[in-house]
Amino acid sequence: MKKKMIAVTLSLFMAASMLAGCGGSEKTEETKGEDSSKNVGTEESEESGTEETEGADEGEMKVPEEITVYTYYADASVPIVDKTVEKIKEIYPELTINIEHRTDSDGSVLKTRAAVGELPDIFESTGQLTDILRESGDLAVLDDVVEEKGLEDKLLDGNLDIKKSEDGHYYAIEQTGPEACLMYYNTEVFDKLGLKEPKNYDEFKVVVQTLAENDIIPLALFGQQKWPGLQMYDMAVVGEGQPMGLVGLEDGSTSITDPEYLAAAQKIEELVSLGLIGKGALNTNASQAFELVGTGQAGMLINGSWFFNDAIAGGWADHIDYFEYNPFTDAGKEEETHWHMSGGTGSMGGYAVNAKGEYAEFCKQVVVDWVEQRAIASAELGSITALKEPVDPTEPRPESYQDFADHVADIKSTTKFEWALNNQELIVALEDTSELLNTGSYTAEDFIEELDVRIAEALGE
Repeated sequence: MKKKMIAVTLSLFMAASMLAGCGGSEKTEETKGEDSSKNVGTEESEESGTEETEGADEGEMKVPEEITVYTYYADASVPIVDKTVEKIKEIYPELTINIEHRTDSDGSVLKTRAAVGELPDIFESTGQLTDILRESGDLAVLDDVVEEKGLEDKLLDGNLDIKKSEDGHYYAIEQTGPEACLMYYNTEVFDKLGLKEPKNYDEFKVVVQTLAENDIIPLALFGQQKWPGLQMYDMAVVGEGQPMGLVGLEDGSTSITDPEYLAAAQKIEELVSLGLIGKGALNTNASQAFELVGTGQAGMLINGSWFFNDAIAGGWADHIDYFEYNPFTDAGKEEETHWHMSGGTGSMGGYAVNAKGEYAEFCKQVVVDWVEQRAIASAELGSITALKEPVDPTEPRPESYQDFADHVADIKSTTKFEWALNNQELIVALEDTSELLNTGSYTAEDFIEELDVRIAEALGE
């Protein structure tokens, strides 16, 4: 994935009273085309923030002229980040925020940058990465600022609890609205071919066969990232009546040799043989997959519930809908798995502060404001958030998105997105084998046999 730098210059006025009261010193996509930058609301600052801090009394918070925020900046995240930056500008009018596009989903880039002492000032940190960087002393403790700014009180009760590390402290924070992994479809394509939204596996197979026979890619899988294919397997396991999904494999409450896991793999094997996944899926990035389903070159897409916003950003929201029923469920059992969802409502990780950065104490203030203002911006753009204070969208949600929002309260159980799992060795094993299953390189039996060995190794059995 390409790196994208957006220099956002904000004109900041830090009140003297704020400085006097400050102590201490010092988290399924890719961009297309060439690296580029975007300037939002650029203004010249008459006074240098660096000069203001030179000769400052010892113990005063050091205030920078600019900081870097490393966050996902593509597709539907662009308007959310832009609006967040506008809101942060009202709080810190003279600060320059450089938005650096997050190019990884597993934290691999940040691990490398941490090793050479080049972490951004503020960055998205996944659950597994948060633990790694916490142990290496790269993350600032955020407890004091979270309490000072009352962030917990502004979100639904307990929303931030999952963000606490095992030592009880906050190192990476973000509000998490109700999220699930969904199967989306292009209603225009379905209508043209006389297809209806499937409620069970038999109907799902008809959909896949019909799309393939009409030279339409049945499922636009962005295989450059491994998580969507793995999440589809999780959805299939839930469809077999095992609501634990992949979570059960990590905590040992279920086994990969249980019949539900084999049956789920067999269904994916069969669907792949029917042409479920188009050629070149492993070289397809998220933006490309979104365009395929949005423009009708593909019939379906698997992604998190945040894709509703991507559909809006792409101009496809009027003909994108989602399957309310799990398409992997056997006929006659539809209601048994109804609203038992793949995905989850929260996990470790969020926005963190580089503890070794020169302006760590200042960035701790900014990151808490960033999380709150990002939630408000998301709500204004139509997202479902965990804010206690209702925020009305500036425009009505598309019909399908509103339908999902209306049904959030009906969700009976969730699993986890793969990045919310804690065992990295297990994640790698699941990703590798599911990719082979999805490309037809493994049979269901191969898949189960391989995972039986690798899961035991990952769990130290």
